[in-house]
Amino acid sequence: MRNGKRWLSALVMMVFLTCFMIGTAQAQTPGVIPDLSSWVGTWFKVTLTGTAYHFSDYGVKPTPATPTAQTIGKVYLNITSWNPDALPLGTMTADIYTKDHDTGDWIPTPLAAINIDYFAGSDLKFMGSAQLSTSNDVTMGIVFIFTGKKVGDNFVLGGVSKLSTIGSYMLEIDDAPGSTERWAGSVKLSGPMVPASSLPFIPIPVP
Repeated sequence: MRNGKRWLSALVMMVFLTCFMIGTAQAQTPGVIPDLSSWVGTWFKVTLTGTAYHFSDYGVKPTPATPTAQTIGKVYLNITSWNPDALPLGTMTADIYTKDHDTGDWIPTPLAAINIDYFAGSDLKFMGSAQLSTSNDVTMGIVFIFTGKKVGDNFVLGGVSKLSTIGSYMLEIDDAPGSTERWAGSVKLSGPMVPASSLPFIPIPVP
């Protein structure tokens, strides 16, 4: 009986300590922007999936009429900075790394940098948005959700800490001379946080 009580006491203590540790790690104060600096330097291996309607010209039906989602490929995303003073509520910057279309090799310099504006959430689960535009007449808006779990000061990997999207739009106008084609759709990104040692390339930061 005494042994049973000891086990029960130990179990209660473990649950209490676990809850306390989790509560401490995810502590949040209403009305205060969380400190997201611990995300700087983290890497994500992300799968891109897209769904788009294609229009050959103005005033015509899309082809196909009901597009299906297609995997676009994988990219690596590296969080490079967190600026809590950026308006309106702070901005996180990330570099995007892709493969060379011709060789299939990973390019060690970032394709582009994106700014993700913090919107809401705690330091370990928050949402942000990004607005993108490119030189080939592509505009895009994405809502990200970052989910993290820590043991001490370190993020838990293996798919536990990750990023995904919950909404987006994509508009593209063909930039080929004389073309009237255009596309409208959405993209989804999802993938786990990964260690830098697992990258298939050695990053070369852009000065």
